[in-house]
Amino acid sequence: MSHPDTPNPSAPAWSAPPWLPPAAASTEHFATTSSRIRLRPWRLDDAPALLAAFADPAHYLPWLPFARDSNRTLEACRETIQRFADARARTDPPADDFTFAIADRATDAPLGSTGLHRIVHAAHEAEIGYWLHPAHRAQGLATHAVATLISWAFTPQHTGGWGLRRIHIRCAAANAPSHSIPKRLGLTLEARLRLDRWVPTRGWDDTLVCAVLSNEWDCLAHRLAHRLAPPPAHPPAHASPTTTLTPWTTPHTH
Repeated sequence: MSHPDTPNPSAPAWSAPPWLPPAAASTEHFATTSSRIRLRPWRLDDAPALLAAFADPAHYLPWLPFARDSNRTLEACRETIQRFADARARTDPPADDFTFAIADRATDAPLGSTGLHRIVHAAHEAEIGYWLHPAHRAQGLATHAVATLISWAFTPQHTGGWGLRRIHIRCAAANAPSHSIPKRLGLTLEARLRLDRWVPTRGWDDTLVCAVLSNEWDCLAHRLAHRLAPPPAHPPAHASPTTTLTPWTTPHTH
């Protein structure tokens, strides 16, 4: 008979293994670099770049309503960046929001922003959001930045990453430039939430939810490692009914 305190390797796991942000994530120095960009925390000296990016809010509306009133002065931009720093430094409860500048690799100038948001610690999951300065759009930069962030998010913590298990992106169905990014990267469209969000000046719109798992992603190549095979056009008569989700396949709804 085993001692009651002896772990039983065959015992069921009643809860998921714990996850906490990397210790270095609270600092200004936790960053990752790709061939084109550096993802790093925003700094107070980035305030002029943030102000310039939102000089004309119309470039972000109606999809980012905060652009109407936020970051309209240099002081307001400093306050925004300080909120980013305060959010990543929180320890009780553990931080669940990390915002990064998409910085030019050569000049370190901010070109846009992305981040790991609404982290669910128990699920080892985060949501990715993104925006770019209007002058840097239509160059594949947002797609490159999101792919780089997914790779960093799935890299184990002991090798400089976040050790997350699942990433998702949510966007308005009518925001074609935004949802083209997860589509281009091959993320799976897991849900279409019908008319669940209000878009100013447009009315009710659907939300698309796209996701990728760590075992589906190649962190070195910054791309999907494999695609799930689609079901055969004419399955054998003896085959059991199955449900297969392929990247950017709309699930059936009833």
